Amino acid sequence: MDLTKYYADIIAKYPAYVTKRELCEICHICPKTAYNLEQQGEIPYTIEQNHLIRSHKIKLTDILAYLYRRECRQEADSPYICAMRTFYDKHLSPYPDLLSVKDIQQITGFSSSAIVRWISTGILKAFQPGKQYIVPKDFMLDFLISPYYRSIRRKAPAQKELMDTFECLWQKKGGE
Repeated sequence: MDLTKYYADIIAKYPAYVTKRELCEICHICPKTAYNLEQQGEIPYTIEQNHLIRSHKIKLTDILAYLYRRECRQEADSPYICAMRTFYDKHLSPYPDLLSVKDIQQITGFSSSAIVRWISTGILKAFQPGKQYIVPKDFMLDFLISPYYRSIRRKAPAQKELMDTFECLWQKKGGE
């Protein structure tokens, strides 16, 4: 993949190796997030140490590859999102076409109050024919692959398990 056509302005502005502070500027993230990315192995680094200063030396190409992966996973027509849609479609196959709040609780692991809040704020589309909310399976699929659902900070155990299962399948399949 040729990253020069996507990130020519960044390549022109920064040297081949950058510091953690420059990583934060390039990715528009805070130092804590940069630290977490380094510790998780998302962005490889080497430690450069002289007598007075200890700093992280990060390849610019590694940062650009991370940015490319991060941006590609947000596009609706990317292979990652298409594979995620297929995975969740198979996972939802035993459920009926119209899901109740209880069904959504079983799928996501979140409480009914959280689900009703998603519906009332318009994040999860639903119908209310009587006292109960009904969510079509297609709307639920759209919600499960949405950036909002994937970026929830306090993930329920069921959500973590499903996301980890998909990530393992994606890595085995040879995904980025």
